[in-house]
Order: sequence, then C-alpha cells, then structure tokens
Amino acid sequence: MAQQLITLTLFFIALFALQTALFTYLLLKLKKSVKSIEKPPIIKERRYEFEEISESVLRILRELRSSGPLSAREISKRLGLSREHTARTLKKMVEEGFLIREGKPYRYKVTELGSEVLRSHDITG
Repeated sequence: MAQQLITLTLFFIALFALQTALFTYLLLKLKKSVKSIEKPPIIKERRYEFEEISESVLRILRELRSSGPLSAREISKRLGLSREHTARTLKKMVEEGFLIREGKPYRYKVTELGSEVLRSHDITG
C-alpha cells in the first residue's frame, strides 16, 4: 500500500512538472505572438519643420514611394546605407508614424503622414 502511494505521488509530481513545462511553453509562444501584432502608429498632431527631416528619411520615403513595400535589407542595399543606420532610421520612422511595418520579415510601407511629409518637402525642398 505504501509503495503504491509513493508511486502514485511520483506519478502526479511528474505529471505536474510536465503540465507546468507545457503551460510555460504555450505562454511564451503566446507572448511572442502578442508582441508581433502591430499597433497602429500614433499620428502626432505636430507639424514637422523641414530641417528636422533627415536626408536618410527622405531617401527612404522616396524609395518606398517608388518601389512599394520593402524589407530593411532591401532598403539598405538599394540606398547604400549600413544595416545599423537603416534599422535605427526605420525604427524612428515607424515611431514617428511615417511608416508601418507588416509581415515577417518586416516590410515597410509609407503611411499617409509619411506621404504628406514627402509631398511637403518635395514642394519646398
């Protein structure tokens, strides 16, 4: 009887450990999925001064306007920019609401705000 109780206890301990591992795995997978859901950019009520828009930002906006959605790697290659500079600039452009990123790998696309900035700069610049 005592042996059966010990065996049963060990079985339930193993089952509990397996269940905990499975739930941990599923929770981490869910967390990763939630992070990948894009939040729409917050359109700021700020008007941009033309001096604030860097040449790299304008080049990226123009390239995406003419080519359509591209990955960071494609943008980097087409414009001859380093991967690091391209990644930093794209991150900032998404945060500013100039671009949205979609899919995996991410492909960047110009937003209405990005088009507006580009139109304004092309008219005056």
